[in-house]
Amino acid sequence: MTAFASRPAPKARPASSTGSRQSLRSRAAGLWQSITALGRAMALAALLCALAFVPTGWRELLAGALLGAGMLLFGLLTSLGNLSCNAETSLNQGHLEVGGQAELVLVLTNPGSRSTRRGRIGLALGQGTVIAPLPALAPGQSHQIRLKLEARSRGVIDLGPVTMEAGDPLGLIRRRRILTGARKLYIHPRTVALPPLEAGLERDLEGDPGSGIVDDDLEFHALRPYVPGDDIKRVHWLSTARAGTLMVRQYEPTLRTRTELILDGQAASYRNADEFELAVEIYASLGCRCLLDGRRLQALAPEPDDPDAHGTTLPTEDPRSFLDACSAIRPRQDSYDKPDLAEAPERTSLTILVTGSLGDRQPSALMDGSAQSASPVMLLAADLGANPSLQTQPGLVNAVLGNRKDLPILLETQP
Repeated sequence: MTAFASRPAPKARPASSTGSRQSLRSRAAGLWQSITALGRAMALAALLCALAFVPTGWRELLAGALLGAGMLLFGLLTSLGNLSCNAETSLNQGHLEVGGQAELVLVLTNPGSRSTRRGRIGLALGQGTVIAPLPALAPGQSHQIRLKLEARSRGVIDLGPVTMEAGDPLGLIRRRRILTGARKLYIHPRTVALPPLEAGLERDLEGDPGSGIVDDDLEFHALRPYVPGDDIKRVHWLSTARAGTLMVRQYEPTLRTRTELILDGQAASYRNADEFELAVEIYASLGCRCLLDGRRLQALAPEPDDPDAHGTTLPTEDPRSFLDACSAIRPRQDSYDKPDLAEAPERTSLTILVTGSLGDRQPSALMDGSAQSASPVMLLAADLGANPSLQTQPGLVNAVLGNRKDLPILLETQP
């Protein structure tokens, strides 16, 4: 019977030893990442000089290796220091209009018990970075940095992260620490104040009640005393007999107004980028007016990378969320199937299409679809600098706008 000798169980390594090794590895990785491209080139040159000195024995190579190592050691020592800071950003406006300004306040605080060293604060702003000097901060001391932001063009800008950097005078070592994350800054298109839209206004027994009180509608609200000019047909004679004075009816406005707002996002429909911006401004102004009027709005705007032929439906919960989405609209370079106006939903009360001066806006191409649809169609063409013009046909309004300020005049003059 063979006896098997039992092997001793392997000894477990102390947890402190494993933790210390991981800590050393992380520190080494952090040190390597803090060496700039110039510093790595210097380290490589020093290593090559040291390797070449072994077979040749040239003192010049040894001097080069020692010089490179000394410069790296000098850079490492001069870059040491406390970088522990807390950063808080406050922006007086998270949503800007093109041409607007905002003030960004960055507050840096030293929460530790040791003073921080001098360094630089980097704030990523879109594709660029804003650099500001940061003095040494005593424990508990704070420092404010104020920046003026100007919205020059429409878009969605990444604001942040905020970083703190410190290095040596030679540029060999650059320590960097991320203090805050990024946030979004929405730059809205310019809009113009518009009068309430009357086109496509329908009243329905099952419609949504609107705000305010009107003198003639379907949903009864209350009675009020008669004033000169009131229609005598609205006098409520039974209440008049009780009150001893003429009483007339008032109504709540019941509306069935579902508006479909479409932006032609094809780049070939516009002469240049400025004309496309004009179309976006018209589109955004009309969308805000529809939302302020309490209309049910479906807003379509193709995105550059959206494979959907009919584009993306923008959020329409409120004007701000709609304008936030308008900030990210970009023209598409490829062709796509434009929406057929004849296929508008049955409950649509008004269809508005905004295009450019090179877009397809021939009335003959749209009349058949408009005639079959119960809802009117407004075709607005942005032609930068052109004189405004208006053509109306049954079920169709065809207009050319050279400036966003022409839009209120169009809405006031249309039949």
